[in-house]
Amino acid sequence: MGKTRQGLAIIFSDSNHGRMHAGLSLACASAALGRPVRMFFHSESVVAFDLHRKWKGDETFSTAGVPSLCDMITTALDLGIATMACTTGLHLCGLTANQLPEGVEAAGMVAFLADVEEYELVFV
Repeated sequence: MGKTRQGLAIIFSDSNHGRMHAGLSLACASAALGRPVRMFFHSESVVAFDLHRKWKGDETFSTAGVPSLCDMITTALDLGIATMACTTGLHLCGLTANQLPEGVEAAGMVAFLADVEEYELVFV
């Protein structure tokens, strides 16, 4: 019989390229290994869903053959990682729920925490 794996819940706290890339790498690697993963983009981290944004760190990562932040988000969504964008953060950054990529839900922290009650929580 297969072992049930504890879920991983990742909360993104800001728009720092390195932190966001690390959190997305953790999410994608965990999902690829079969671990349930959920992500919540809090406050200004919702700018990650502006898929036309040019991230300063992406040029350095690209030179090293590392995927861009937008590529990492696409991969996470393709892996079926449940993803929420903070409604307050959307307002703060001038974005709307209609601008979110398919598969990203606009929601609040309470809804996210209710969904991940039994998950291991990581804050990046």
